[in-house]
Amino acid sequence: MKNSRTIRVMQIVDGFGGGGAERKLLELIRETDRSCFETVICSLGLLDTIRCEFDALNVKIVILKMRHKYDRLPLLQLYRLIRRERIDVIMTTLFWSDIMAGYVGKLAGAKAVFFWETISTPEWLAWPRLLAYRIAVRFIDCVISVSHSTARFLVEKRRVPRSKVKVIQYGVDLRQFYPTDGMDVRRELGINKDQPVIGMVGLFRPQKGHAYLIQAARELVCHMPGLKIILVGSGPMQKQVQEKIDRAGLNNTFILTGKREDVNRYLGAFDIFTLPSLFEGLPNVILEAMAASKPVVATWVDGSKELVVDKETGLLVAPRDIDGLTMALLDLLKNPEKARRMGRNGRRRVEERFSLRLQMERFQSLYKEYYFRNTGLMKTI
Repeated sequence: MKNSRTIRVMQIVDGFGGGGAERKLLELIRETDRSCFETVICSLGLLDTIRCEFDALNVKIVILKMRHKYDRLPLLQLYRLIRRERIDVIMTTLFWSDIMAGYVGKLAGAKAVFFWETISTPEWLAWPRLLAYRIAVRFIDCVISVSHSTARFLVEKRRVPRSKVKVIQYGVDLRQFYPTDGMDVRRELGINKDQPVIGMVGLFRPQKGHAYLIQAARELVCHMPGLKIILVGSGPMQKQVQEKIDRAGLNNTFILTGKREDVNRYLGAFDIFTLPSLFEGLPNVILEAMAASKPVVATWVDGSKELVVDKETGLLVAPRDIDGLTMALLDLLKNPEKARRMGRNGRRRVEERFSLRLQMERFQSLYKEYYFRNTGLMKTI
């Protein structure tokens, strides 16, 4: 028996927030081969920050509005939706989507159900969440982890059976992220071509470590008086970060751009990219910086250390180590040729191992593998 129709995939997400997980999902759906897969998006309605970007994908979107985080009504609604849409494969992004799809996905007739785990956040170890997650995992096929570190977290802390965990690392779109000289951005910001620039891109959350960069900057400006540090992004801690900068007397050093859609332009203006995070899944922004040929100074955490090869594509330091962060940034600021060499190495590493093309091939192969395995149909698409 042959199957000639497309595989119907439902992407379930907690909401259309502006975080890295939601943006990677947006990219994944945009790049999915529509000759093989037909996508339906189901949002639980918790956020709608980038809803317009999902609308632009021109795929069906259904909102199941959760009245509160423990609302059980969407479980029944999701069950009915999966059956009505004749969904073959389900993939979930973020916690509440995992729980709901885990409980009703196979029951509603889906041939395969996957969780996509993008970060190893400590809050997921709270007992009520952990119990709900472990039960849900029993009824799915596979948990897709974005990094080997997150995979270990899933097995060791969340007790996911090792046999159910597969790693598919992020890929970066090399058509969108590539080396530029960044002079247009420097002119816009009043930075001359010889001034050293450190840049960071990310949401303003405690996890990202902006506070440690501010403390490091107090020492850095003593050695590099013309130094500029550009922070690209927005988020709940933006006001607090600005207050820390004010108290440190570093207003002439830091430039906060707010959220930007043209991140590659700003990466071009950086001499060094830094991400002093406390924890990560697989930080896509590091891949973007490497694709732009920027050396990376990051912390030795989770997925960051899977991307940055210490002393080859950048430098790794311990989280919360302000002295270590300061010395690593200063080392590359004082040795620009070393920094440029690391940047070139980073670009080469991304091209070889972390392209979006490779990521998409792995996801789509996984969808097909489990769909055909669980239906017994011959693989014809």
